Amino acid sequence: MAERGEDAATQASDLPQWLSGRAVATEQVSIVPEDRSLVALFFALDTQWHHHPLAGVRMGINYAAITPTAEIMGISMTPAMLFDLRIMESAALSAFARKARR
Repeated sequence: MAERGEDAATQASDLPQWLSGRAVATEQVSIVPEDRSLVALFFALDTQWHHHPLAGVRMGINYAAITPTAEIMGISMTPAMLFDLRIMESAALSAFARKARR
């Protein structure tokens, strides 16, 4: 993970090391430079998912955690970034559901 004081773009470039051992990539994905901080923020929110109390399945990101996490990372949130995070959240929830059905 990036050292304290580094900007979000630098943190995003460190994602492969940060995620090593946590996930197995099945395909390589390119992240355009203007989306690196958004992707870094999404991964930084990985401990902020709401889970169903009985089923244990993920239900969505804790939106109250987005702004403080972004601020700590030096990211200025915009409405467009929130919209993009919601798209990523929806895609992740779909992927989690597919995995659970297997």
